Amino acid sequence: MNIRIVLTTLMTACVLSSYQADAQKYKELTMENPSRVANIYYPYHRLDSVYTDAPKGYKPFYISHYGRHGSRYHTSENKLNGAVVSLQKINQIGLLTDDGKEVLHQCEVLLAAHKGMAGELSPLGAKEHRAIADRMYRHFEKVFNNKNRKEIHCVSSTIPRCLISMANFATQLKEENPSLQFSFTTGQKYFEQYICRRVAYNNWSKDAGVIETEVRHEICHYDKLFNRLFTNSRKAEEILGDAHQFVKELYTCAIICEDLDFLNIDLYHFFDKEELYQQGMASNVRTYGMMGNSKELGKYSSEAALGLVKDFVDKADTALMTGNHTAANLRFGHDTGILPFLNCIGVEGMGKRMPMKEGADKWMAFEMVPMATNFQMIFYQNKKGGILVKMLHNEKETTIEDLPPYEGPYYKWEDLRKYLKGLYE
Repeated sequence: MNIRIVLTTLMTACVLSSYQADAQKYKELTMENPSRVANIYYPYHRLDSVYTDAPKGYKPFYISHYGRHGSRYHTSENKLNGAVVSLQKINQIGLLTDDGKEVLHQCEVLLAAHKGMAGELSPLGAKEHRAIADRMYRHFEKVFNNKNRKEIHCVSSTIPRCLISMANFATQLKEENPSLQFSFTTGQKYFEQYICRRVAYNNWSKDAGVIETEVRHEICHYDKLFNRLFTNSRKAEEILGDAHQFVKELYTCAIICEDLDFLNIDLYHFFDKEELYQQGMASNVRTYGMMGNSKELGKYSSEAALGLVKDFVDKADTALMTGNHTAANLRFGHDTGILPFLNCIGVEGMGKRMPMKEGADKWMAFEMVPMATNFQMIFYQNKKGGILVKMLHNEKETTIEDLPPYEGPYYKWEDLRKYLKGLYE
């Protein structure tokens, strides 16, 4: 048997084994680390990776990338206001315990911090992008120190948190190598074409919300939380009217705290671990439904990513032309841009479509699409002109489930290009 086939088979088996080990149930992983219930609000935790050496003679020369903005404030004060108003109302009639009063105070601090800052990048978000850029430079230094390739082309969503993420990423690279030449582009045109294309099905968010609500009422309890916050939990529940909605609003306050780490607020510890997991699970169901590869809605989100798939191919084709000076194409957008893209091309752990309620127990939003989620294609070339590509999801080597690699995690560009073009042509 050809040695390359043997190595590729072994590598694929290792990748699948690694994924299966990682694919523990959502409950187990969130009970182990409760902050993971933040799901898409989970701060970026990727550390340095150990990468598989490229086949002999191949050197990196070009990178194509998409990065979600870093950690941020909630996009609206309304995400915090509901819990604050409810707690204030109950406090006025003397039903808050000491813990309840502390929760109210911390929520009020959170709300005050959002005044004039809703949706903006947090200081942690800026650090995340600088760190990712630093690691990209250190791991693939040859890409950024090629005298014939000095151009870095950056395109961002029009939303400020993405623009500031781009600025931090580019600034870090410029500090590493001042000779790099940057171009910066934004505009609604690029937003709609590929950065964050709209989903054609108008009710995708509503449909996902319906199933999330079903799950919330099926699995979510709040007895221990209410006993901790209220002197009379039954009376408090009567005043709240919709207790499930209140707990969801309080959970929404809790999951943004780590993104605003400078406030030193922690609301997680007021929740019972089991009840906190339940809130996270209901949220994970919605995310998997809306942006994951769910049976119910995955078709629509994947179709929305086709423009981005095409952009990766088109920009690579341009960069690979003789005489081109591009070292990297960097894109900065949103979870609603990158996650459908990852589903669409079928990267490891995202290709299989499952019903929302089933898939969300195996598919982890905190792992798949945390703040500053990124996807990188690293292009390698040998002296004969052969081109290989390695893909990284959150700086971890990954493969495409329906496309066997050439060797280890490396693909021949001609094979990968054909596969990607087949998705949109």
